[in-house]
Amino acid sequence: MIQPKTIGADKSAAPKTPEERRYDLQVMVPVKNEIRKVEAFDATPAEIGVQEIITAGNSTFRFLRLARITLKAGKKAERTLGAEEAVYYVNRGSAIISAGGKSHTLGKGDVLYVGINNAVTVETPEACDVSEFKAVDCHIAHPVQLIRHTDIEGTELAADLGSRRPMSKRTVFKLVDKNVQASRLLFGDTYMAQKGGVGSYPPHFHGPDGPHGLGKNAKEEIYHFRCETDIPGDVPYVLQNCALPEEKVNVYAHIFDETAINVTPTYHDTIAPPSVDFMFTWCLASFTEGHRDWAEIYNKPGYENEW
Repeated sequence: MIQPKTIGADKSAAPKTPEERRYDLQVMVPVKNEIRKVEAFDATPAEIGVQEIITAGNSTFRFLRLARITLKAGKKAERTLGAEEAVYYVNRGSAIISAGGKSHTLGKGDVLYVGINNAVTVETPEACDVSEFKAVDCHIAHPVQLIRHTDIEGTELAADLGSRRPMSKRTVFKLVDKNVQASRLLFGDTYMAQKGGVGSYPPHFHGPDGPHGLGKNAKEEIYHFRCETDIPGDVPYVLQNCALPEEKVNVYAHIFDETAINVTPTYHDTIAPPSVDFMFTWCLASFTEGHRDWAEIYNKPGYENEW
């Protein structure tokens, strides 16, 4: 198992509107010689407060939403869930999250799942940085559930992958999986064994569209990256595959620290330069409510045994 660690400096920036958060990466598609736009979002939090990162208005996501909550002692954020479920993941610090009539203290990497029609309050004893991933259009009520990262570590939900290719060795921590009752959401984080690693390998796809689409068994997915380099003054980044499943040649876009990206319509695997370490959180929402099955996945042909 790869031990979780802090990657990337503490960052904050001036507040932005959801529209200002969205930007399109443009990459050249080999062979086709055409430009492809890739849906990306600036996920840098504000110093204090709630920032909506991915919304219905600034994205093509049908179900998934993302917000960032940063607080200091004495401040709180109040959220109201209607026909939507959410996971609250602590990126940094410690948070006290109240929902369903109870308060829970969460540390780095811990998650609180909150079901539909709940009021949520986020506070902190000192400081916290929390990601809120939501799935909308949910109709089944599930209880509030606390998942501690340390309870997942060393279990079957901490999946060690990359046995065939040393540079792809990693641990995928499935924090919200079969251990949690939920309607659409699956959630976790991934840590690499080495700098210059290759994550999410082999190229795979969960999406609904195209000749290899999974239709009602499909899932939307967000990746949110943290990157750092050991070269002073260098700008860390990773290369994210954005090829369509019918394309034989991979297509890569530069993804920088504190970027969230929509990986739903394309293959996803991630390549880091030799000096760069990275981790990412990932969140999926199933198109069919209650159908949270990992079995539906399309691997790039020839790569089926590369996991």
